[in-house]
Amino acid sequence: MTRILIVDDDADILELLRLEFEDDPGCTADTTTSVADALAMARQHPYDAIITDWRMPVMNGTMFVGALRGQGCTSHIIIYSGKELDREMQKVFDAGANEYVGRRGNPEREFDELKDHIRKLPVPAQNPAE
Repeated sequence: MTRILIVDDDADILELLRLEFEDDPGCTADTTTSVADALAMARQHPYDAIITDWRMPVMNGTMFVGALRGQGCTSHIIIYSGKELDREMQKVFDAGANEYVGRRGNPEREFDELKDHIRKLPVPAQNPAE
């Protein structure tokens, strides 16, 4: 089963994304609005992918990705943000992000793009307990 962590300070977006991914029986999604909670969750559980906003209180996406990588997280990290892919945003890739999906007002297309990135991930090893 593909395990995803979704981090965004907008609870409505979290719920939409969670429902979208859990529509797939091969997927499970954890969500949080807190970067601190997300860092703790990523230490406790191996996630296949982490989808995160860039503009968040406390720390932006670049700092968050750097903190994840700094604690040894090897998850595939996708930035899902309305922030333009500019010079400042390029730093998130230097910090260790793998993909960027822009929020452009077309959630159906954006969710399809996010799911496409997830589908391209290596198939997770089956846990005998599952």
